Amino acid sequence: MNKTTLSLIAVIVCAAFTDGAPKSLLGRFLSVASNDSVVVSQQGHIDILKNTRASMPFIGDAEIRVRNRAFDFGGQRYSLKLEPRGVGETKALRAYKRAQIDYEETLHRYTLNELLLLRYVFFIDVLERKSLADGYGDLIPVYEDRIKVLEQLQNSTDFNLSDLIKEEKNLAKMISEKIEESQEVSTANRYIWSIVGDSLSGGIDTVGLISVDDIKKEFEKAVYTLDEDNIYLKNIREEFRFTEKRYDVERTQNRKLISFFEFSFDFGSYNDEIMQEHRNKASDRNKAVIMEVGIKLPFVSGDREDVARRQIDFLHDREESMKLREELAAKMKKDIADMKAYIARYEMLTARETEADAEASLKKYNQMSGVDPLALLEIREALIKNRMEKEKMYFSILRNYIYIKDVTGELINEPRTNYLSAQREALEQ
Repeated sequence: MNKTTLSLIAVIVCAAFTDGAPKSLLGRFLSVASNDSVVVSQQGHIDILKNTRASMPFIGDAEIRVRNRAFDFGGQRYSLKLEPRGVGETKALRAYKRAQIDYEETLHRYTLNELLLLRYVFFIDVLERKSLADGYGDLIPVYEDRIKVLEQLQNSTDFNLSDLIKEEKNLAKMISEKIEESQEVSTANRYIWSIVGDSLSGGIDTVGLISVDDIKKEFEKAVYTLDEDNIYLKNIREEFRFTEKRYDVERTQNRKLISFFEFSFDFGSYNDEIMQEHRNKASDRNKAVIMEVGIKLPFVSGDREDVARRQIDFLHDREESMKLREELAAKMKKDIADMKAYIARYEMLTARETEADAEASLKKYNQMSGVDPLALLEIREALIKNRMEKEKMYFSILRNYIYIKDVTGELINEPRTNYLSAQREALEQ
C-alpha cells in the first residue's frame, strides 16, 4: 500500500470521526457549554434523585430501641417504634418526588439555555469590539494626516489653532479607544480559547456568520409566537408544580392523627413471670409485651404554621408564572420591533454607502489637482464612520436575532444548532 493510499484513508477516517462536530470557533464555544461545572453538577443531582430508593409505603420512620436497667442484661427491654404516614401521604410523596425530578431536569435545561445565551451575546460583543478597534485603527491615519495638513497651514490666513487642537484631541481619543478595545478583544480571545480547550492560534472573526439578508428572509417568512412550553415558562411552571406537591405533602402530614406505634418486649417482666410459674403461682407471660400508640392533636401543632407558609409560597409561584408569561410576551414584541428598526437602519446605511459611492468619489478627487486635502480627508472619515455604523447595526441585528430565538424557546431546542452560522452548524458532539 503506497503513501498516497494511506494518506487518503487517514483523511477519510478523520472526516468520519469529525463529521457533524462543530468546526467553527463559535460552534465549539457553544458546544462545550454542556461541560460547564454548574450544568454537570445539576446532572449529578438528577442522577442521585433518580437512583434514590423509595421508602416503605406506609411507614415514615422506624427505629429499634434497647433499654437496660442497672446493667441487668437479662432484663432488657426491646422496642420497635413505627411512625405511620398520614392519610394520602404516600401518594403525595411519590408525586412530590416525580415533580422534584421534573423540576431538576427543567432547571438543568434552563441553566444550559442561559449559558448558551450568554455565550452567544459574549461572542457578538467581542466581534463588535474587534470591529470598533479596526475602525479606530482606520480613523487614526485620517486624524494624523489632518494634523499634518493643518500644521502646514500655520503661516496661512486659513489657519485656525482651535481646529488643530481639536484634531489632536480626536487623535488621542482614537488611540486610547483602539488600545482599550484591542485589550478587551485579546482578553476575550484568551478566555474563549481556554473554554474551547486548546491553544490554536487566531482570533474570532465574522467568517461563516449568517448575513442580514438571510435573517431578513427568515424574519419575513416566520410567524413568531410565544411558545407556551419554552424553557422560561416551563421552568417556573415546574417550580410551581414542585412547590404545589411539597405543599400537598405537608398538608397530608398535618392530617396525621396517629404519630407512632410502639411494640416492646420486656425480658425482665418475662423472666419474672417464668419465676412465678416455677413457684406454682399465677403468672401471665403476656405482661412482657407492651404496645403504645401516640395520638397527635393537630389543633395544637405548630406544623399548621409551616403548612400555611407553604401555601403562601405555592400561591406566590403561581402569580410569578402568570407574570413571567406577560413579561415574555412583551419582550418578544419589543425584540421584533427592534429587529425591524435595526434592519431598516442597516439597509439605509448600505444605500447611503452605495448612492454616495464615497470610495469612487475619493479615487476621483485623488486624481484631480488643486483639490482641498481636508475635503479628501473628510470623505475618508465619512466613509469609515458609515462603515463602522453599518457594522454596529449588523451586530445589533445578530444580538437581537438571538434574543428572539431565546424568547421563542428555540435556543435550547434539540438537536441544538448554532443559529449564527450561515450553514446552521450542528452543536451535538
